[in-house]
Amino acid sequence: MNPLMTIAKKEYTDAIKNKMFIMLAIFLIVLTMVSITVASFDFQNKVAEYNISVQVLKDTGKAAEIPPVPEFYPLTMLRGVVDYLEIIGAIIGIILGYLSIAKERSKKTLQLILSRPVKRSTLAGGKIAGNSLLILTVLSITGVFIFIITWGLGKVIFSTVEFLKLLLVLFLSFLYILFFYCLSSAITMSMRSLPNALIIILVIWLIFVLIIPQIGDTMDPDNQIPGGFFQSMHIAKPQEKTIMAKFSTYETIRNALEESSVTKLFERASFALLGIKVEYNGKNFALIFHDYWKDMAWQISFLIAALLFQFMVLLKKNLILQEN
Repeated sequence: MNPLMTIAKKEYTDAIKNKMFIMLAIFLIVLTMVSITVASFDFQNKVAEYNISVQVLKDTGKAAEIPPVPEFYPLTMLRGVVDYLEIIGAIIGIILGYLSIAKERSKKTLQLILSRPVKRSTLAGGKIAGNSLLILTVLSITGVFIFIITWGLGKVIFSTVEFLKLLLVLFLSFLYILFFYCLSSAITMSMRSLPNALIIILVIWLIFVLIIPQIGDTMDPDNQIPGGFFQSMHIAKPQEKTIMAKFSTYETIRNALEESSVTKLFERASFALLGIKVEYNGKNFALIFHDYWKDMAWQISFLIAALLFQFMVLLKKNLILQEN
């Protein structure tokens, strides 16, 4: 078998035997199922309430006052899923990256592997391939449950465009988790002390996933009131842009801060694709890409930087072979 495929297979089988990874994967899938189940029941309740209201108006002779059927965008039910992917998905990537190197160093199997005619680039590529397949497996199971629950409980069938948007969000999730895997494995390789490496990785996770996104949300004036400040004040989009133009420096700083977090980049693009940002409900890909291609490009740039970091550490340093 090709050495790269052999290493990839070993990475995959080792991970699925690891109790910590299995627990995290199950935790992510269960939370996803709960989130979509609650959202599906909420949707059914809203439909029932609307039907009851219509019947009451008909019974009282006020059929002319029947409100129009409210628009429903099923992808908005997945907001909780995105939140869980941001937090738990990042942890899964970190654990995979840390264990991928820590177990080799503790068992001293890296020396054995590198004593064979195996290039270090092949070793890195095999590890990335195996863990990428593992991440795709978790996301595929998550996606299957999304379809089953929304169809079974919510009685929702995604349109072709909605299906493609969901696939793109899952692909962005894959890139997001893979970034944390590459960063975690590179840091673990580059440090002599495994506990110190894990502490540094968790601090980075804390900054990227929790601190910067929270600061960005706090600085956004439209997030201070449920439903949005401008919408609650019935301010039209052109007027909103005119108002925000007067705070261009503030908005530039806030936007730059958010763009420094791969988590916020993933969230912004995902929220637009799923229509969680209401102005993108039912909008086509062209409009969303026009407004968010930079966020997607920056997220890919973060991943490329982590990949290069991982390869540089493995190819140019011998720290990976050092004792703990």
